[in-house]
Amino acid sequence: MFVPLKQKRVPGWLAVAGCLLCSFVVLSVCGCGGSKSRNGDGSTPGETVYVKGKISLRGSTPFELLLLEADDDTFYMIDSSPLAEELKRLEDMSVGVNATVLPQVKGDAPALSVQSYELLRLPTGERPIIGVVAQGGNGAAIIRGEDGKDYVIEGDFKDLFASYMGAKVWVVGEAHSGTQQRDGRSTVMISQYGIILESGRTLDIK
Repeated sequence: MFVPLKQKRVPGWLAVAGCLLCSFVVLSVCGCGGSKSRNGDGSTPGETVYVKGKISLRGSTPFELLLLEADDDTFYMIDSSPLAEELKRLEDMSVGVNATVLPQVKGDAPALSVQSYELLRLPTGERPIIGVVAQGGNGAAIIRGEDGKDYVIEGDFKDLFASYMGAKVWVVGEAHSGTQQRDGRSTVMISQYGIILESGRTLDIK
């Protein structure tokens, strides 16, 4: 059972030290002259941009920094984003994000507020399916995909996913569209998965 920690007042000197640590991490990651970073890829604050890259976490709790390492080597801070908690669980995965460029710049890193994202192909070439685990007509777990399809889970993970009801997940594996099946069902034989969000507790990516 997950038990939330009690909140404690942070001493003033520790808060100051934390801020200095954050600044040091940003400058170390993004550089002190910004040779690899620019203000929102040349975009103006308030503009919506699409950026592809890899999610990265730097620093340590409670001063952890969420970054997007773009394909062109630009580092972006993901700040004040409604999807930050989900993106933290996608560390080292490639994503494409639709985001708003924020006016503040931390160190030399442009800041983004991510409004939506998509998971890009894994190094294996597989494209993850994102969806919510739900109960199918026969009581078995299915994945209600963001692509509008309901995937019946087959194979070794079928029973395990029954305990993840309501969780937002990503999965890869052998998927078959309902148009390819005699009974019209879409199915997925999961080979790898990750928990993006689950109410009440935090789970690591598997």
